[in-house]
Amino acid sequence: MRLWAGQAASFVGDAVSMVALVVLIVQITGSASAVGGALVARVLPTLASPFFGVLADRLDRRMVLVASDLARALLAVGFVFARDLAVLYVLIFLMGAARALFNPTVRAAFPGVVGGGDLTRANSLISATFSVSVTAGPALGGLLVAGVGVGAAFLLDAATFLFSAALLYRLPLSGPEAESEESFLSEFKAGLGYLAGARVPLAMVAGAFLTVLATDLATPAEVFLAKQTFGTGDAGYGLLLGVWGAGMAVGSACMGVLGDRVPLLPIYFIGIFAWALALLGTATSPIFAAALGALAVAGVANGVDNVVTDTVLQRRVPEALLGRVFSVRFTGYSAAEALAYPLGGLFVDTFGPRPTYALSGLVTAGVGVLILLFLLPALLARPEGTQG
Repeated sequence: MRLWAGQAASFVGDAVSMVALVVLIVQITGSASAVGGALVARVLPTLASPFFGVLADRLDRRMVLVASDLARALLAVGFVFARDLAVLYVLIFLMGAARALFNPTVRAAFPGVVGGGDLTRANSLISATFSVSVTAGPALGGLLVAGVGVGAAFLLDAATFLFSAALLYRLPLSGPEAESEESFLSEFKAGLGYLAGARVPLAMVAGAFLTVLATDLATPAEVFLAKQTFGTGDAGYGLLLGVWGAGMAVGSACMGVLGDRVPLLPIYFIGIFAWALALLGTATSPIFAAALGALAVAGVANGVDNVVTDTVLQRRVPEALLGRVFSVRFTGYSAAEALAYPLGGLFVDTFGPRPTYALSGLVTAGVGVLILLFLLPALLARPEGTQG
């Protein structure tokens, strides 16, 4: 419960501060390119995530998590006083680096926190909380910035990190089983070597990359679908984003209800193909309400996918390697976004929003078939293994 409370607070704080950060950069520069540069600086450290994953497995995870939160609290306070774009970029990059260390570490620590409990339900609670925060957090951030100013939003973010650090410090997380005698590079290679030879974890990590690449092709089309195709303006665009976030929360909650009573790998494939059909449904929707319904289904599938992928990895991967495996997953996620956004944007400019959604749906279905074919030997050899 402490882990959930800390994560919930920092999720909201992150969403609030992101709004404040964009507003601050626009105030200083008035440039959309400067905002884009900030997003690049935020994501760039994720490319080094596999190296951070070694630290997550090599060091005391509780201290890594606490140190990451304290560093982010200090950086958030730095945003209050920064009024130079170069300084802001440095702070954003360092914040991204701390996040790139925190994320695989907290996922690796999760099985130890849950213990003999229901991992699926625990992951669903975290995933649902994240979905709610990314839906409600920006609205809260907008109100806070408009009412009090950007400084208050950054201070709120700093407070959430301090709150999370205090809770994590009290968690009974075990340290590494023994002090490693291997070099940092040897442990890095060992993590990649394990992943290359483990069919199910490899499928989950590669599947996460390919799924994000396929589904995020449609992200640049969202605003054009709302404004141009259906003529619903900014309010319609907000609704598109809102129903997706709500769907993610519902999908995560559904997995919480099902818990460990269902085999996860079949649910994973149901989610992927439902996601593909929902994107195709969006492409062919005759009215805006139908598009909203299709995107809500896509959000549900997204929430299911998040919970299942995390749970399968946490069950299948040895605890000593979890940090490295999750770090590769997060790197793939960022790399897929970096590829999908410009490709999707080019497709929207050339063919329009509806064909882009259709392409995204077809590619997503193809990804599902590819992963299914890759996992088929494992599924046939160990049908009972579909539970995890």
